[in-house]
Amino acid sequence: MKIPMNSLLAVLLAVSLSGCVTPIPIDNLNYRGTATVKSDKVAQVAISSSGIGTAAGTTIMPVAGAFIAIPQSSSVVPFGTKDQQEFLLTLKKELVRLGIVKSTTSIDGATADFNISVNIDRSFFNFDRPEHKVECTLSISGAKGTFKRQYQIISSEGDSLWEKLNTNGAQAREKLAHQMLARLIPDIELYVLGISKP
Repeated sequence: MKIPMNSLLAVLLAVSLSGCVTPIPIDNLNYRGTATVKSDKVAQVAISSSGIGTAAGTTIMPVAGAFIAIPQSSSVVPFGTKDQQEFLLTLKKELVRLGIVKSTTSIDGATADFNISVNIDRSFFNFDRPEHKVECTLSISGAKGTFKRQYQIISSEGDSLWEKLNTNGAQAREKLAHQMLARLIPDIELYVLGISKP
């Protein structure tokens, strides 16, 4: 079956634009789990990045009556500084809202019971099927010891095929932030539980 050129170009345009939509703010999201740990602790919370990341996909080009897939990449590092700062606001807000800590600070040297640091080690965005992936490290340190864990978090984790195919770039970014909260907060709870015990 021969596909009309106009139809093919429309599909290719739709795919290429699926990652280019107005971002959904991720600075005021809610943790979807249930927190069981409560404390009166103050946490210093920070986020940083190694700056390593790629955004890539495939473009289909018509050549001599055939269609050739051409790999394409972008110099823009996905889940960059703006995304990280928005996520930091959400993480701090949720730790306080859930009662895991009494308050948070981002100021170095401030009086805090422990320090939480999230480093984005590597990030990737697939704009063929909008999907974010980050590798990150959670480090927590305080008077009662340190904790470190690495994660690989994918925005589409748990999605059905239909949900994956019907997600745009902005939605993938928001899903990634929710997945990060879902992975980080339980481990922060465990640390707080340990330092809250007499």
